[in-house]
Amino acid sequence: MSFLKQQLSAHSGIFNALGAYVMWGIAPLYFKLLIDIGSGEILMHRIIWSSIFLLLLVLVSKKWHVFVQLCQQPKVLIKLTLSAAVLAVNWLIFIWAINNNHLLDASLGYFINPLFNVALGMLFFSERLRRNQKIAVLLAALGVCLQLFTVGSLPIVSLGLASSFAIYGVLRKKCTLILLLVYLLSL
Repeated sequence: MSFLKQQLSAHSGIFNALGAYVMWGIAPLYFKLLIDIGSGEILMHRIIWSSIFLLLLVLVSKKWHVFVQLCQQPKVLIKLTLSAAVLAVNWLIFIWAINNNHLLDASLGYFINPLFNVALGMLFFSERLRRNQKIAVLLAALGVCLQLFTVGSLPIVSLGLASSFAIYGVLRKKCTLILLLVYLLSL
């Protein structure tokens, strides 16, 4: 029975990943359809409807007490609010880029993002790269430099997307341990 659970878990992981990639691929098409609506208004709808959906998910999963415990910890709330604000900036830049015909800049930003993640991981989490990882990062950096040379100017949109998403990742990683402890204590 354990083997069957592992197989189902592996398959669901693959389907979840494919679903996420399809949704990310469709998102620019969806936002492009909303070109007559301001980026800020689209962002506000995304925040409001995501919040409602997540609150319903908390209620359905009967984890309301975990949510209440988190709300009683000001330091955790500050970190979560800060990470949410950085993510909102990332979303706003992305939506604006799509609605203002900067799709390639947006794509380049998410291509550059792993390089920012590596740099911030080394800076904030003392991560070290092995030889092959250094080669991979160097090749990716060369690819980005080649793309920047082709563009011919500093892609502010790309750098804004890459840096905001990388900073969001650092903030969330710093919160993960605290959130995990709160969850485990609530079981």
